[in-house]
Amino acid sequence: MHKYLLFIVILISYSSLFSQNNDTNAVSPIQESFATPTDTSEFDYFYSEEEEIKYLNFKPVFGLGVGTISYFGDVRDQYQSITTGQFAYNFSVSKGLSSFLNIDFKFIKGTFSGNEWLDDRNLNFKSDFLSGGVSVSYNFEHLLRKKGQLLEYRKQRKVIPYLSLGFQTYAFNSKADLKDANGNYYNYWSDGTIRNVAEGSVPEEESIMLIRDYEYETDIRELDNDGLGKYSLQAFAIPIDLALELQLHERVQLRLGATYNYALNDLVDDVSSAGEGVRKGNGRTDSYLYTYFTFNFDIFSSEKEIEENIIEEPYDESLFNAIDFEDEDNDGVLDFDDDCIGTPQGIAVDTSGCPLDGDKDGIPDYLDQEANTPLDSIVGLNGVMLTEADKTEDTNRTRIYYWEICTYYPSMCGKEIYRLSNEELPVKYLSLDKNEDGYISVDEVSIAIDEFFDMKSDFNIDDIYELIEFFFGQ
Repeated sequence: MHKYLLFIVILISYSSLFSQNNDTNAVSPIQESFATPTDTSEFDYFYSEEEEIKYLNFKPVFGLGVGTISYFGDVRDQYQSITTGQFAYNFSVSKGLSSFLNIDFKFIKGTFSGNEWLDDRNLNFKSDFLSGGVSVSYNFEHLLRKKGQLLEYRKQRKVIPYLSLGFQTYAFNSKADLKDANGNYYNYWSDGTIRNVAEGSVPEEESIMLIRDYEYETDIRELDNDGLGKYSLQAFAIPIDLALELQLHERVQLRLGATYNYALNDLVDDVSSAGEGVRKGNGRTDSYLYTYFTFNFDIFSSEKEIEENIIEEPYDESLFNAIDFEDEDNDGVLDFDDDCIGTPQGIAVDTSGCPLDGDKDGIPDYLDQEANTPLDSIVGLNGVMLTEADKTEDTNRTRIYYWEICTYYPSMCGKEIYRLSNEELPVKYLSLDKNEDGYISVDEVSIAIDEFFDMKSDFNIDDIYELIEFFFGQ
């Protein structure tokens, strides 16, 4: 692979140089007489790419929304769904980086909670939390944008998908509901009841049945159940978001989404792998899912500079019929099929609309001063076959670069033989001319590069550069 990489890099460099030279060279009178016009300014469609960029929104967009949080830690609800999660509110600020990327700053205020009732463990907790983070979102414009339309992406589609990835930090302070309003601790019995004493410690009739008040009064970090001390109440997470955005108004969008927050912490519910016995955690972090809807308000973008009705004008069939049957040069070939628009009046043309060229030398018959030149002859601008002396005298140079072929020798235009003089190959390149035609071809250059990288050549890297420069100069 590396042996071709060098050649490709140099090829691109030379191609760039040649294209610049080609742009600055004058077009010959022959080409001017029957070439297809290249100036497309009169065919511009409504507005330019620069004007289209103005049509995009890159001002901050504010969002307000609400959703539910489903917690996936060690202590969790037995039944979980997006409808049973804890409510949370979000505020966001988004700014477009390009037509397909946004940077989003999001803040969420909500609640974590978990309640379990197992045979060997009955734990619960609740924690208010506040998070803030930044993410980059991608809207799939590259895949879903409708080709050939100049409308901005969100004007083409009413529903736009988003995929986001970011970084988030959040603070929590978990508390547990361990006792009722009278200070009685909850004891969970195997018959499903909650009582004021441990099961089996007294006869059942001597115990008092309690009802949970769901008042989370006990700071579980202060209990230090697993000897972890005062661990940090701040954590980090990686949010992965998938959403759909609906365009409600030019300045209002509704985004429906779900964000899975992969947490880098396992202490929100105070149960972790550091515990022992029934307090031993499952080894996974305390992640959570935020399912939400958000209204985004674009209140800072200026009014659109391009009126949409310019693009969405009703279809005028008569206008398109007129274009379909137009023949600008009146040569009998419609413009849609005419490869040589602008042929002078009265000149005979072929089925493609180009002037007849009987001897196929690249000079149309009405400009050819020497008819029936032998096939593959090299002719000048007047169609007269040139000798080697004529070529040198005509151009006052030993070589014609390939981008000048069509200008000086139309009969050679598009052919691969670019060397038009008797200049001999340098001695150092004679061994590379495998077919002994006095010309170094692409295949022969490729063989030389292969042999260099295979250590089968006496050439060094400078020789390879000189060879490629010589090749392009032929």
